[in-house]
Amino acid sequence: MFGGRKTLCLISGIVVSVWSLASSLPAISNGADFVGNSGCKCHMGKGCFEGEEYKERLHSNTWEKRLKGTPDAENPDCLKCHATAYGEKIAEVGKKYLPNVQCEACHGAGSEYKKLKENFQGKGKDAFKEWLKKDPFEARKVQFDAGLIVAGINGPATVKEQCLTCHWENKDDKNKCPKTDKVMDYKDYFKKDDHRDEDEIDVLIKKLSPEDKKKWAALLPKDEILNTPLKPKKKE
Repeated sequence: MFGGRKTLCLISGIVVSVWSLASSLPAISNGADFVGNSGCKCHMGKGCFEGEEYKERLHSNTWEKRLKGTPDAENPDCLKCHATAYGEKIAEVGKKYLPNVQCEACHGAGSEYKKLKENFQGKGKDAFKEWLKKDPFEARKVQFDAGLIVAGINGPATVKEQCLTCHWENKDDKNKCPKTDKVMDYKDYFKKDDHRDEDEIDVLIKKLSPEDKKKWAALLPKDEILNTPLKPKKKE
């Protein structure tokens, strides 16, 4: 994705080290265009747990807080972790990158996924929601086929592997950013950044027979951390 170069930069106040994502992640663009968080209206809407949790994390404004107004604001080495889609195909003409770590940075370019949600099978914006209720497993497969990436399921083997493309755990790492000695405590970081929510398919997965688990293996969590208890929701 980034031409195989080693990259050094700083994200969320934590040291980061990046090898080209092409060497460690699937083709995150999947042939689609990056559309930005504006293409994630449901998740970014008021009251959505995933979106509300994301907005509270530094990922959501790391370019603005760490790079904006500094000499590194347009530094390619920093943009590869403080921004999204640098060097990739962006739907908005003229854009070189999308500021901050947006949804697509981890979940893949979203233009095809957006089309799926807006007009599934040419039946309008509510058609996919209805199908998701009717057949959650087939609907999830279609989401993945449209480019949705979830670490620990159909993307990097583990969530940690994906995190370590832009973070590191040891201050003596020879590739660390020279601007800081801070490191990532993965378990603590996951607890803070966890924005999983339980939906229909998660409930059904728990009830699958051994035979059905084999049938839907490509859709099931392979990283054990995805089977840990969900973060409690805040009381309104």
